[in-house]
Amino acid sequence: MRAMQYLGLIIVIAAWFALVGIIYLLRILGVKIPVRVYYGLFIMLRDEELVKEVIAPLGNLLRRIPSWLIMALTIGLFLLSMFIIVPIPLTILGINVWGLPSMLYLMVRNLVLMVIAVTHKLSPIETVERGFTPLAPLIPGVTISLYTFIYVIVAIGLGILLHEMAHGAVSSRFNVKIKSGGAFALLFLAFGGFVEIDEEELRSRSLAVRLAVYSSGVFMNIVLAYIAVALVGLALLSPQLTQGLLGTTIVYVVNSTDAAFKTGYVITAINGHPIASVYSLISTLSSVNSGNVTLTMYNPVNGAVINEVMSTRNLTMALLGYSALYISPWNIIVESRSFYNLMFWIYTLNLTLALLNAFPAYPLDGGQFLDSLLSKVIVNKSVRSKVMIALSIVFWSLIGLTLYYTLMTGLYRLI
Repeated sequence: MRAMQYLGLIIVIAAWFALVGIIYLLRILGVKIPVRVYYGLFIMLRDEELVKEVIAPLGNLLRRIPSWLIMALTIGLFLLSMFIIVPIPLTILGINVWGLPSMLYLMVRNLVLMVIAVTHKLSPIETVERGFTPLAPLIPGVTISLYTFIYVIVAIGLGILLHEMAHGAVSSRFNVKIKSGGAFALLFLAFGGFVEIDEEELRSRSLAVRLAVYSSGVFMNIVLAYIAVALVGLALLSPQLTQGLLGTTIVYVVNSTDAAFKTGYVITAINGHPIASVYSLISTLSSVNSGNVTLTMYNPVNGAVINEVMSTRNLTMALLGYSALYISPWNIIVESRSFYNLMFWIYTLNLTLALLNAFPAYPLDGGQFLDSLLSKVIVNKSVRSKVMIALSIVFWSLIGLTLYYTLMTGLYRLI
């Protein structure tokens, strides 16, 4: 069982070393590629042409937008996300709430709840019920499946790439020199992108310009999360798109002779309300008073649409991971579909990138942002640096404690 649990991780590592072998082979054959491999574990791509061909043109496009508007949008949104709330709707998760509290707030609250859990001997689940927010690294075969990791690679790759391009584009917009750009990866388990900005030149610019540059990446991640929400919302407007892209697929029926449910059917609506995923299915069924509901199901094999009236008496639901749901006494397991799963991870990981990068600690954007703000209060660079290092240690310790509690108590299984 344990060997099977880590099979996904073994496959990912094997694929990594296959990629490293291909890079070395291309070099032996004399093919010039702007990629360097360090100790077989770390790959970095650095390309100076990226600045000329991609980032500079984006900077030119931004020159059509007034500088005050760029600064107001990026800096204002960053300040809000750092100290108060990341203003992203949670409707994609079936939750009618607007925004998620900042990482700083969440980590301070987690610390308080961990102290309460220890002093009052609360169970991990009771701690979560009181508001604890679990954190866990996304490790294939351990905290997530290999299948899910495919979505993660696409989503986080897109998020990091556009995050860094936004930094570069805003820098170019304000004529700050960019040396190069690129991306890196560590064993397919950690990814990153970078735009190498001339730090000396950036520090010579006004405070507003520096803050706009540091804020632009988070702004882009929030925009990407909104796009994911919007695409799911647009698909819900059309019955044809809902049938083709959304809804929940019945993947298992306990009683296979039950005429109402068949494996492969897609539940697309309940009482006429379109269903996007297991989350909206939970929300819709939870809002129905005891009685009967009309399920609209789609058979992708022949295109037939089936309406079934089902009782909701004694109905219970249990999430199985992030995309599967068991419904009793209907005795079926349903899963969200691929389009929604991709949008879910684009949304979730860009929200995570926005939360994390707005965190006021080195070396994150939030740390650079806060350092620039403090430069107006603490003029001495050496003193300011010591203050920022002390704050960063404290803030990273909060995240470390949350990770430790999440992993040690098994709460990572809820993620």
